Amino acid sequence: MQIKQIIMAIAAAFTLSAGVHASDFGSAPADYEAQVIEYFGERLTEPRTARYDFTSEPYQVFADLRGYEGLPCWAVDVRVKSRMPNGSRGSYVSYTVLFLDGEAIALEDDVVRMVRA
Repeated sequence: MQIKQIIMAIAAAFTLSAGVHASDFGSAPADYEAQVIEYFGERLTEPRTARYDFTSEPYQVFADLRGYEGLPCWAVDVRVKSRMPNGSRGSYVSYTVLFLDGEAIALEDDVVRMVRA
């Protein structure tokens, strides 16, 4: 495992543990589009060529994520189109990105269960 991934995992754990104690959702992420692009930029092979289609404004959800049940988060729906490993451009794929305390923390794929507030 790379050091950067370990550091990010530790930071996410601290962020999640701080969020568990919060009783409300906090404010909606103001710069959610830039954060989503940055979040995917760390996960895509060629992030500069990716295209993003934001299909929702931030909305409130309760998420069950790695041992945390009912975690109050903000969510944003986005479709991402990126270049495939063979060089061709794939089709748009829909994702939901979760935010806690104003930071992107997970994709819907990482969530055990998510309920819209």
